[in-house]
Amino acid sequence: MAATKPILKRGIFALILVVIAVSFYYLTIWITPYYVQKKFAEKSLGAINTPRFGDQPNAENSRVIPLPNPDFLYSTISYDLEDDVLKISGIVPDSTYWSISAYQENTTNYFVENEEKVKSRFEYYLVPEGSTAEVLKNIPKEKIIYSPTNKGLILFRYLVSKAYPVKTLAELQHGVTVEKLGK
Repeated sequence: MAATKPILKRGIFALILVVIAVSFYYLTIWITPYYVQKKFAEKSLGAINTPRFGDQPNAENSRVIPLPNPDFLYSTISYDLEDDVLKISGIVPDSTYWSISAYQENTTNYFVENEEKVKSRFEYYLVPEGSTAEVLKNIPKEKIIYSPTNKGLILFRYLVSKAYPVKTLAELQHGVTVEKLGK
């Protein structure tokens, strides 16, 4: 009987330790994406539903490697669909890589298109999932992006190439527009 008490104590201790470890693991996996998105949103305060542009390579920052890829120009739109349907439009470069990706509030990607599918110009309407907004009545379904969350991020990538040097791509990048269409 005396020998079973230390085994029982060790078993209970091990069980408690496993429960704490598993709880911490799942809590971390669940919270981290929201934390990352919150930090990104804090950086873009005042720039909700408007395009923001990554730094272009120049003499001052040429020694700093922009992450994740120095061959791309990036732009983002932090969105909040609480009050508005957003119309996002712009020009697609014709002989270099371009993409648009949408991420929900927990950083899960739910939409991607690139220059393979979209030719010359793009026009998308970003709306909350299940939206029946009147402004969408005559819009083709393939132009509507349904967001699973009211807040999130749109990311654009432009590949710098011989056909499209930085200056030319920056002009296309800055040509992206966001219109608030109301509900």
